[in-house]
Amino acid sequence: LGSGVLLPPLGVDAMDIDDGLPPGVDGPLARSVRADPRLDEGLSALEVLRRTDTWKSAFELVKKDGLALRDVPPEMLGDQEVVAEACWANGMALQYAPPEMRADLEVVTCAVTKAGAALVWASKELRADRGVVLRAVEENGGALEYAAEALRGDREIVLAAVGQRGMALRYASEELRDDREVVKAAARSSRQSLKYASVRLKRDEIFLR
Repeated sequence: LGSGVLLPPLGVDAMDIDDGLPPGVDGPLARSVRADPRLDEGLSALEVLRRTDTWKSAFELVKKDGLALRDVPPEMLGDQEVVAEACWANGMALQYAPPEMRADLEVVTCAVTKAGAALVWASKELRADRGVVLRAVEENGGALEYAAEALRGDREIVLAAVGQRGMALRYASEELRDDREVVKAAARSSRQSLKYASVRLKRDEIFLR
């Protein structure tokens, strides 16, 4: 990221940045970029955009206040660097990102690393991505609610979730709510989470001690 913050390795290459402007955007900034003679000199529309004062000032703003992404010119919402920086500053900025950015692994990882609950705005595919979901629940166990059903039955993910927030047990699969280790981990975090344990475990007086 431009701020110099390094994310933990993702194990995959970041999505390439599109050199063009978002399709369907035809505001004053987009028209100015498309009319810029530097395009004929070999610069991409994105490179021209990044050299404008509007881009520079908005980029500095979202680095300080991620939620400012809501007010940036629409032309900038197609710039992965801008959206990723906003989500690194405040994960909840993902709600203002366009669909293609909510499906971008780097952008969503930035968001959920800072605010696990931002998983709710991630694409369906990324809510089924094990690495993304694990990052999310480690930051906020309650993010398990937004994970794909298969991952709510993933023991490692559920253990991470209940360890961070015991009440996340309510979102675990039926099988894991009957798992002694998982339920004990949840209870250590919140005794109230026992109400989400399986009937079998709730009736086990020795286990409940």
